[in-house]
Amino acid sequence: MQISVKVFTVVLLLFICNTGFSQSGFGFDTRIEDENYEIENVFGGSHASNSGLISSLFWRHSNSFDKKNLAHYGIELANTRHPRESRQTTITGSSFVIGKSNYLISIRPYYGREKVLFQKSPQQGVRVSAMASAGPTIGLETPYYVNYRGRKEQYDPNIHSVNNINGTSSPLKGLFESNIVPGLHLKTSMTFETNSTKNRVFGIQAGFVIEAFTRKIDILPEAEGKSIYSAAFIAVYFGKRR
Repeated sequence: MQISVKVFTVVLLLFICNTGFSQSGFGFDTRIEDENYEIENVFGGSHASNSGLISSLFWRHSNSFDKKNLAHYGIELANTRHPRESRQTTITGSSFVIGKSNYLISIRPYYGREKVLFQKSPQQGVRVSAMASAGPTIGLETPYYVNYRGRKEQYDPNIHSVNNINGTSSPLKGLFESNIVPGLHLKTSMTFETNSTKNRVFGIQAGFVIEAFTRKIDILPEAEGKSIYSAAFIAVYFGKRR
């Protein structure tokens, strides 16, 4: 958690500093780049402080009202961890999470708005935007399967000895056995785009997300379940606009 927040803070500060120098106009042509476009489509992945290295994948479609205001909608697929998860390595070199019984996989359709705060100058600089989005969450409480004495079984700390576990199966193994838990999510962020042409998009998005479910999610049976999860995140995205 501490490492994730530190990485998030350092990257965010670097982009803010770069933005300040780029937009200042010191030694550069500060004419605003012509960014007349109506549609933008981007794909990306993110790292959140309550998940693994790649915590989510997302797609976003934006419609431009004018040069500084956009509306967007999209969908995100995310994996969330319980804050008390601890991973153990087996004698075979594989690993598993001690006490984990279910994954929490979130499908997040969303709608939001974007406000451009600073346009980028021609062929250099950074475009800075503020974004906010919200929508429903389809939470999937998906069984966490372990390889136990040659069998694949959902982990139960009352039955399975950690000494006889030699790895885990993928989330796809128990996907069709998932319990559906409805919820809502809200996300706020800043985006920093450094694309070299007006038709291509490349940027970094950093912000916070909060997600609430209709009941507590049973990820670690021996730990207290939670119905509300929040995290800082940083994402990289790319795409095209026209």
